[in-house]
Amino acid sequence: MAGDYTVSKGAPLEEVVIAVYSRATELAFQPNLYFAQFAQTKRWDLNRAPVPGDTVVFTIYNNLAPKTTPLSDEYSDIDRVPVTVAQKSIELKEYGNLVTVTNRLRVTAFDNIDLAVARVVGANMANSVDLIARQAYDAQEGSNYVTYVGGGTQPSDITSDDIITAEYLRKAYVKLERANVPKFDGGFYIAVLHPDVIYDLKSEGYGTPNNVGTWRAPREYCDPEELYNGEIGSFEGFRIISSSNARIQESAGGDGCDVYTSYFLGYQAVAYAEGQKPGLRLTGPMDNLGRTLNIGWYGLFGFGELRPDALHKVFSASSVA
Repeated sequence: MAGDYTVSKGAPLEEVVIAVYSRATELAFQPNLYFAQFAQTKRWDLNRAPVPGDTVVFTIYNNLAPKTTPLSDEYSDIDRVPVTVAQKSIELKEYGNLVTVTNRLRVTAFDNIDLAVARVVGANMANSVDLIARQAYDAQEGSNYVTYVGGGTQPSDITSDDIITAEYLRKAYVKLERANVPKFDGGFYIAVLHPDVIYDLKSEGYGTPNNVGTWRAPREYCDPEELYNGEIGSFEGFRIISSSNARIQESAGGDGCDVYTSYFLGYQAVAYAEGQKPGLRLTGPMDNLGRTLNIGWYGLFGFGELRPDALHKVFSASSVA
């Protein structure tokens, strides 16, 4: 029959093998929501529909100064002191992404194209939101809030030998604690570190008499249902979060090494304002015959610094890089 696939007698086996495609879908490896999960959240008043450019205001009540002197006598009135506040405004901005698929592609594709594209778009949404959140962590680079391994003052002072050690975690812990930064549940601060940096920390001192620090598995200090995304254990008073989204400045070091940012934070370091929660959207058809379908994500939200004392960053190299 015309069009039939035929193989001549004696043909090699490879000629009778044809490609078979699974209708299951596989995604490229993606990070998850790591930075965004620690933001202090405030959602817009549902009685008012937010519009782009609106802001959400966070009000912080300052502590009163300690009063350590006794009252003068039983007949004298005490001086009144005001309660002061600080306000931080987070601007709501629109974010989103979009993929268009055609009816022809959906009908003829071997894969379940609708499911595949929805998963790709969903992964893009999570990764994008997390990197938007990280921008708020990266914004503050004042000298009081950053440390450069090796004692420098800028990324170009970092060299390949300037890898992070447990000492820098202990110093970051002290900086947060002496500023009276509240801890998260369980009495820990949080550290978000790149996997390359975690490798250096785990390698430090192993097999030597002066082994430094003790890593604890998550099951030793919290219920598995209470784990944060990316949590791998605790070390030096921090619950350690492993994230490939931690910032890397490629070749920014003095000898061309990559410079890693490690984040150490307490409660209310970063704020998240939500006008409309990021989510998937299906729109279309956009042509007269209804042949196209748009699959995308959209959100109206913003991240910003809330309490600068609650976040400290350490810049370092890594032996892995």
